[in-house]
Amino acid sequence: MSQYIHAFDASNKRVKPVAVDTDGHLQVDVISMTGGGDATAANQVTNHTKLDTLGTKLDTLDGSVNTIEGCVAAGELAVAHGGLTELASAINSQKVDVNIVSDGASLATSANQSTANGHLATIAGDTTEMAISHYAEGDAVSASDTGVLIMGRNGSNTAKPIHITNNGDVEVEIADFVKGQATMASSFPVVIASNQGALGVTHGAFTELEGAINASKMDVNIVSDGASLATSGNQTAMNANLSNILTDTSATKPDMSQVSLASASLITSGSNTSEIDMDGYNHLTIYGSSDVNFGSFCLVRRSASGGTDFLDGSNMISANDPTGGSNYHFAATFENVGARYIAFRNVDASSQTVTLFVEKSR
Repeated sequence: MSQYIHAFDASNKRVKPVAVDTDGHLQVDVISMTGGGDATAANQVTNHTKLDTLGTKLDTLDGSVNTIEGCVAAGELAVAHGGLTELASAINSQKVDVNIVSDGASLATSANQSTANGHLATIAGDTTEMAISHYAEGDAVSASDTGVLIMGRNGSNTAKPIHITNNGDVEVEIADFVKGQATMASSFPVVIASNQGALGVTHGAFTELEGAINASKMDVNIVSDGASLATSGNQTAMNANLSNILTDTSATKPDMSQVSLASASLITSGSNTSEIDMDGYNHLTIYGSSDVNFGSFCLVRRSASGGTDFLDGSNMISANDPTGGSNYHFAATFENVGARYIAFRNVDASSQTVTLFVEKSR
């Protein structure tokens, strides 16, 4: 038992049987297509035409390739061009024969070369017209020769040959210097070689001067004394005066004198050391040691021996022994003391056992 296949007709809203052909093939009616580039009978005809044209060109190309393959197989590739054929015939021993038909660049010609050769022959002296000679060393040169010489120009702008000596040395005349004797600024300087002997000078004054030289010293005879020079008599009197000065005790005092003020002496607080006479001396230096750390002494001035004390006000303070000893040391210098007699006072609050020295100087 068979049944029909029904489908729904959307337009009429009814159910209808599906149509088939006589062989039972399903019939489809293409109402519309949305692809845009769909194949149609017309497009297919156009495609067939273009494919036929392409096939023709491929056949032509295939023939050309077969021809090239044949040439390659034969060992050469033939080029059908008349110009290349003519160029190949112009090649001779791997060089191209060139025929210059016209000279647009003004190249050298055979005629010009012949003219140039004539000028060169004239320069070389092959002809009598303006022949110029080239000389070798030792060749004789006449006044009429036109050989190539080194020329110079004088002050009148005239060409003159450079002169040389028979030995080939160039003769030079120094015109800027005066010839013969002239002032030093106008004379040509002359340097005497260091390996020459003594240079003799003929001059009477020099000869007499040489005779006055005795044992590398010059004897001088003072004829007149315009400058009041010292004489032997004056020197004798001066020696006597010097002798008197040396015997004067006031002049024999040394420039420096050392005085011992105390030797392990106990100086109580407020007491002075012994007095020092500064006659002939202006400066003094005191140094020594004390058994009191930071113990101090002060300079005392007196206008007369044992007179009123005038304290200086500059204290000398002892400090630790730099060598590590048990005593304490101090030193001070007083310049231009200005008093004939001086002493030193213990201004510390305690007594001190001290050893003191004073050096007096002018």
